[in-house]
Amino acid sequence: MYVAVHTGRVRRTNIYLSEVEQAALDALATSEGRTRSEVLRSVLDRHLNLDEDAELDSTLADLAAEIADISRTLAATETDLRID
Repeated sequence: MYVAVHTGRVRRTNIYLSEVEQAALDALATSEGRTRSEVLRSVLDRHLNLDEDAELDSTLADLAAEIADISRTLAATETDLRID
């Protein structure tokens, strides 16, 4: 399942859907336990390749947190370690 987390502000946008499109969207949203908006954003993200950017951002944030943890551990346990 694709999940995108939108941490920034989102803007309201109106679109026109056929009855068939709206029914399909509602069915997908219901089956995934998400809102129409969440489903539409994830479809657009995938189509516009924005999900790759979000995945990279998440990976980089995880890596930065891991480096920070290692740095704190080293600072606490290796008192003679100095990096200039």
